[in-house]
Amino acid sequence: MPVAFADLHPRFMALRDYLDTLRGGRRMARPADLDPRGFGDWLAFVNLIDVVLHENAVRFRFRLVGTAQSLAAQLDYAGRFVDDVVDPASRRRVIDDLTRVVATCLPQYGRYGMPFPGRGFIDSERVFFPLSNDDRMVDGILALHRYPALEAADAAAFRAQPWHRAAWDQVQAEG
Repeated sequence: MPVAFADLHPRFMALRDYLDTLRGGRRMARPADLDPRGFGDWLAFVNLIDVVLHENAVRFRFRLVGTAQSLAAQLDYAGRFVDDVVDPASRRRVIDDLTRVVATCLPQYGRYGMPFPGRGFIDSERVFFPLSNDDRMVDGILALHRYPALEAADAAAFRAQPWHRAAWDQVQAEG
């Protein structure tokens, strides 16, 4: 089912529109085309996820974790696999969403409570956007998150800072 962007927070449509400008005539933007300046104030809510073949299985590894995501989870899990990090209560749903992105080459939306250690379930929503180097297979996923209650309670803590862009540039260069 297509994502109903008009019904979502404006940041999700803004990211969709930004990726559309990068696509050119392709179905999907390339990971190398991403520029953190295009994310504006929501850079802190972005995760970059690699789709990799690991021990004969498709797995999803966090390449870059936005600071808002780390702040909400109270954990930095860049470089780790989704199935090793996401709480068992939500793991299947997250992996199913990521798998649908790979299978359909289309964005997937999810809204559900995510359990975080010592914090209970935190209402969150995200859209997973496909990325592809060859425009045939999804080899990267750009995730944009939103934590309505956390953002309302402490908006300043969730704003992108200049060092976020430097961290993004470093991760992309290590590529």
